[in-house]
Amino acid sequence: MTLTAALSPSCYDRPTRHGLAAMFCLGAWQMLPGYLLGCVLVGTVLTHVVAVTSASYGLSHLALEAVVRVLVLELLPLAAALFVALRLAPLTMQRLARPPGAPPPGYRALLPYVIGSAGTVLVLAVLGGIGALAVAYVVVHGLSQWALADYARLIGQVFDPATAIVLTFKLLAFAIVVGLVPASVALESDQSDPLPRQMRVMAYLLALLILIEVALLILPRL
Repeated sequence: MTLTAALSPSCYDRPTRHGLAAMFCLGAWQMLPGYLLGCVLVGTVLTHVVAVTSASYGLSHLALEAVVRVLVLELLPLAAALFVALRLAPLTMQRLARPPGAPPPGYRALLPYVIGSAGTVLVLAVLGGIGALAVAYVVVHGLSQWALADYARLIGQVFDPATAIVLTFKLLAFAIVVGLVPASVALESDQSDPLPRQMRVMAYLLALLILIEVALLILPRL
């Protein structure tokens, strides 16, 4: 029902839109600088290590492709989902908490938290991936423009239609899980132990995210 309401324009009245804007501000806007800085640092270190190791084996032409496949396709989407879950899942459960016996919040009350968390995952993953691609190029080729055409061709080869579909599905699955799991637990009536509930939510999220990651690594090869 929450997903159905999320796809219905009539559910986005003024209070819902204001709540959604507040969640995006708290999530995507406030977390974006720190997340991008982390992506730049990790991308720089990983690219340098892969480039040096590949050069020592005479495989320097494969360094950028390895970085793009490992960092952009696998690590950064998972990192974005975990980053958002650690920041917004406790907030979602705290704001949707209700005393025992109280009626559950309506779907309009859930929408800002579900859509805000899911949207933040997508924003961070996409912008982090773009930043990582830029950093990888600078680390390997410097600020020169001579390799831009080859790099663009490499990105096109890595992000072929099948890979793009798998990556899109992965990002959407991560976003839906991070958005729905904390809100679904918040619908439960027992609110007497918030800390164990938050720990349970984080365990659910971690297990589901890893399950999605593993499934999308295995299924295309079957």
